[in-house]
Amino acid sequence: MRRMDQPIFILGALREEINLIRKLMNVKEQLRAGHADVWVGSWEGVSIVLVRTGMGKDCALSALKEVLSRTIPALVLSIGYAGGLDLRLKVGDLVVADKVLEIDQVATFSKSYPVNPEQSELFERLTSQKKIMIYKGTLLTVNQVISDSSAKQELGSSHKALAVDMETSSLIGHCIEKYIPFVSVRAISDTMEQSLINTSSFADGEGKVSKIKAGWYAATHPSAIRNLISLHSQSQKATANLTEILGVFLRIL
Repeated sequence: MRRMDQPIFILGALREEINLIRKLMNVKEQLRAGHADVWVGSWEGVSIVLVRTGMGKDCALSALKEVLSRTIPALVLSIGYAGGLDLRLKVGDLVVADKVLEIDQVATFSKSYPVNPEQSELFERLTSQKKIMIYKGTLLTVNQVISDSSAKQELGSSHKALAVDMETSSLIGHCIEKYIPFVSVRAISDTMEQSLINTSSFADGEGKVSKIKAGWYAATHPSAIRNLISLHSQSQKATANLTEILGVFLRIL
């Protein structure tokens, strides 16, 4: 049972993933924790610490350690976008991880982290009445954006995974080490069949997209403009569904 004096940490890599939560929450304090942006306050009557960690495992872990040095949470909620690795998953569907698998495509190395079933089952039970589709299964964490549809298909098939991201394994690994309850909830922003533009070319290490670099990319790759517009629309749907379900979770909790 959550202690009332302990907040819930909500960690997302990108501003776009957490912007609706930030608008809905009652912010009491805003600060920097290392490279991370942090908002302290409440949402749906629950004390939360909202953190924009930046992209990638190293940024995510560094941000988590920074906020943990200030307070210990009742629960860490790792949220954000994920690429679909299963044909069933549509844009806006959610994936609650029951296992997080970290893989390195170059070194062919992997680590597996089980998610405490009590935490993931609690989330599923409290949010099951909504019409948004929620799947439970393996989440992959990789070191780079998986932009090609055939690569997604291969990853999903070989690892029996539902979705892929770039942060979760480092977060759950540290939470297991520190005995902190952990839940990962990811919203599908692109399906298995969809090939993407690798946006890492115009995003910095903290997950901030450079409008100048993005504009230059669009100007020099005119065929990519439709893809960028589509991805933006899909990301908005993923953010809306994720925020709605998290609000339900906190409200009932």
